[in-house]
Amino acid sequence: MSVLTTDDLAALQRRTVRVLSLGQVLGGIAFGSTVSLGALLAADLSGSDALSGLATASVTLGAAAFAIPLARFAARRGRRLSLTAGNLLALVGVGVVILSAALRVFPLLLIGIVMIGMGNAGNLQSRFAAADLASPEHRARDLSVVVWSTTVGGVAGPLLLTPGSCWGRRSGCRR
Repeated sequence: MSVLTTDDLAALQRRTVRVLSLGQVLGGIAFGSTVSLGALLAADLSGSDALSGLATASVTLGAAAFAIPLARFAARRGRRLSLTAGNLLALVGVGVVILSAALRVFPLLLIGIVMIGMGNAGNLQSRFAAADLASPEHRARDLSVVVWSTTVGGVAGPLLLTPGSCWGRRSGCRR
């Protein structure tokens, strides 16, 4: 087993923060879009604007339900596997949401959004990885960079819905 030098550790930490930041931007885009688009899709599939809030509630429910099991999994098997599991669950959830839209099944939409919320638990927990290798004098900075990256994605996600809709119409999508 090789021993990391201080310079090696600092380089590894910089790479880790860059990767986590990129992941947080992408996750923020995905989850920000899920909340916005999920509410619109919920209203469309359910036929009621009153039920559109269930999409947002479902994201939160999924994150809350999966936070502790995912943290326990991270403690047993490692942070990398637990974060991968969370992201894979969110990806499957996206597939379920697409299927629900194609089939026009409202309960299936909520199941998919709950799964996306479960993945959001992993996205939220990945922030802690920013502090794992950080030196004490850089720990707060590294953590804040990763947290702010989520904000960038969370703001960008809903803003991308209109250009995405235009692109979809131009490529032949009906709605």
